[in-house]
Amino acid sequence: MSYSKKLEEFILHLKGGVFFLSPREKIFLRFLEELGVPESIVRTGVEECYRAVNPMKRSKHPLFLCFRSIMEAYENHLRLEAQKIDIDWRKRFRKKLDLVKDLIKTSVKEPESEEEAQKILKEIETRIVRDLWKRLSKEEKKRIKEKYKDLEKNKEIYGELIKAEVKKLFGIPDLSLYTD
Repeated sequence: MSYSKKLEEFILHLKGGVFFLSPREKIFLRFLEELGVPESIVRTGVEECYRAVNPMKRSKHPLFLCFRSIMEAYENHLRLEAQKIDIDWRKRFRKKLDLVKDLIKTSVKEPESEEEAQKILKEIETRIVRDLWKRLSKEEKKRIKEKYKDLEKNKEIYGELIKAEVKKLFGIPDLSLYTD
């Protein structure tokens, strides 16, 4: 999957007065693509984000600051898709836990709702990634940090990029009720 040139043109149009995306913005789009976020969802999230920015300031508003809007749109999309096929969230919750049971160091509370189950899974994923990060050599940590140094100032996206890299290194699946 590769995002189309039309998406880039759409983003440039929203930003206004900009002729190309910065290298950091292109890295960000590759990251979203690696996460598997469909182009239509990126488009929706970016549009939502830029609608909230003063048109006179959009050209200076970095694309990666739209991360939260894009991920909210993606989560909503995944939830709606799961509802269409009427998933058994309890079963999926247990299945996801089974995938990482060897990495979970504490007992896991049984969720009372689908939303709580999703939240618990994401918290577990974060804890696992933190533990795995601590196991990495200084050289490996340095390599990963260097790869994303251009986005270091934006802590949220920088953290997500590093998290994705650690998950990829250790083969950790996405702990979400809504992804396979």
